[in-house]
Amino acid sequence: MRQRRAGKRSRVSRADALREIGTALASAARPDDALASALGIVRQELGTARAAVFHASEDGTLETVAAIGLAPETLPPRDLEGAPLEGSTLGAGDELHDRHGLALLVPIRFRHRTIGALALGPREDGYGADERRFLGEVARTLAATIEGGRLEVELRRTHGRLSAKVFELRNLFDLTRELAGSFSEDTVLQRAVTAVMGHFVVARCAAYVSRTDGLALAHGRGLGRETERGPIPPPVARAALEGLTAPRLVAELPPGPLRRRLEDARLALAVPMVAGERIEGVLGIGERASGQPFSGEDREVAFNLARQAMAALETVRLQRIREEKRRQDHELALAREIQQGLLPARPLELPGFETAGETRPCFEVGGDSYDWIPLGEERLALVVADVSGKGAPASLLMASTHAFVHALAGTAPPATLAARLNRFLFARTQASRFVTLFYAELDATRRRLAYVNAGHVPPYLVTAAGSLARLSSGGAALGLLPEEAYAPGEARLEAGDVLAMVTDGVTEALSPDERELGDDRVCETLRTLRGGDAPTILEGLIAAADAWAGGRASGDDLTALVLKAR
Repeated sequence: MRQRRAGKRSRVSRADALREIGTALASAARPDDALASALGIVRQELGTARAAVFHASEDGTLETVAAIGLAPETLPPRDLEGAPLEGSTLGAGDELHDRHGLALLVPIRFRHRTIGALALGPREDGYGADERRFLGEVARTLAATIEGGRLEVELRRTHGRLSAKVFELRNLFDLTRELAGSFSEDTVLQRAVTAVMGHFVVARCAAYVSRTDGLALAHGRGLGRETERGPIPPPVARAALEGLTAPRLVAELPPGPLRRRLEDARLALAVPMVAGERIEGVLGIGERASGQPFSGEDREVAFNLARQAMAALETVRLQRIREEKRRQDHELALAREIQQGLLPARPLELPGFETAGETRPCFEVGGDSYDWIPLGEERLALVVADVSGKGAPASLLMASTHAFVHALAGTAPPATLAARLNRFLFARTQASRFVTLFYAELDATRRRLAYVNAGHVPPYLVTAAGSLARLSSGGAALGLLPEEAYAPGEARLEAGDVLAMVTDGVTEALSPDERELGDDRVCETLRTLRGGDAPTILEGLIAAADAWAGGRASGDDLTALVLKAR
């Protein structure tokens, strides 16, 4: 009877203990505090000197989350999946028994998953069935709290990682915003280096960027005499950069000039600066003030910072190219305007004759030119010239030629003028530069044309009856030989005759199948057009060249000047 009353009182006492444990778990502010309170109730109820609650990590390691009578520590991995729910007795040879003085280990399971263990020290009466059932109930009661504590820890870790990621993203955003307002490479690199030093709390940082002369220090802080070092030669630098596809510790880089340079500067982490698919530089970061190593996330952040810096550098370079392009376009537009101003400004007014001319450069400016220069007393100088090459260099040489011809026109016979101009150009131009020129002086009263052809496409003289002659007397192109003797030429123009002076942009116009228009087709075109006035003949001749090209852009400057005797 007395034993039944003791058992009844024990069951009532342990039921009260379970309620107290439930209350403690529900009222504690932190899971660790709740488990410590619950463990105190269990210890008092069972009269044991030692008790502990362990959390089991994924690899089986036991981490102490609450303990009475023993120091908290992390224990080696232990397989708890097969442990009986009522607990397993710990004996000699078991580390928990021998080292920590524990006698019973009860697994704690949550939703069929073992998440920890409740361990008790020895008690005077041992652990019978009632005590084991009680501890099983306690383990079930503690399970939710332990899982909640685990989730809280995981949430704190996740929150910490998210906070760090937010901080990193904010730094990247701030850096991107600062770099977007930078208009020079020096400013971009200075801000990038400063941002890296502030983020990682390092005393030194450097940006090495590829230049035409090799990989050179573009900006650095805290490097001392490193700023005096010359660039790493391009072939060596390219070979070193090709292997740096991700951030690496400087000590792990292959031996060579890049590693030595970074080690001498006391830099610890090498981060590639990537532009598209090319590695254009290295961002070197010094040791952290805290002494902590660079984690995987640190390397990712450094890589993103370096990539942002390189993108900003590319933007600055592209902006500089655009500005240079705008400047060049503006200068070319002015050059074209000036070149157009060198052409005849008004129609020819010469009794018995009419002219029409057009020049069309294949670029913004060209090396072709035509002109008619009044000489007084019903006399007129006609000029068509073509400078070797195209574009701005050719246009500059053409401007000089134009000025010289205007200065000498009418002062000497055409052959003498050509010889003087040849000596002038030979002395002042490169060996690869020359000018072909057709220069003629027309006496309108006598209908007589005196001319010289300096290596130019011989003009076409088509009579009213349809016969054709070429005006080729002269000599070599101007600027090729120091002393060239030019033979004079002469022709007479009767009523209805047409003189067509063109550059090779007309005769060498290419069809889609790469065939030239040629002299024969030009002759036939002029014969067909000879009955029209000068503007009509000019328009038809250029239209024939365009039609032959099939609408393709011309690969050479094109010029034509037509003189028609009325």
